[in-house]
Amino acid sequence: MEALLLEEEALALILLNKQIQKKKRNRRFWTHKIVQLRGEAGLFANLYRELRNDDEKFFDFLRMSIALFDELLGHIKDKIKKKDTVMRSSITPEERLVITLR
Repeated sequence: MEALLLEEEALALILLNKQIQKKKRNRRFWTHKIVQLRGEAGLFANLYRELRNDDEKFFDFLRMSIALFDELLGHIKDKIKKKDTVMRSSITPEERLVITLR
């Protein structure tokens, strides 16, 4: 009788250990570290800032003036803006428009 109780306790401990191991499994992050650095080190962050300082280069890159780009962005900004989530930040309307025009 006592041996049966010990076996049941051992089995219960094994099952409990398996449940704990399932909860502790390594989880992958949804975004890669490279993507997380997009805001500071990405192509858009660096290139767009430089292009805004040079009218001619901006026109060569996007085939429109800075003033026209800003006007177009003003008209469609609210329609193409996405919400930031807990998991990741959204792509800015400026970046969406540059990608579309490029």
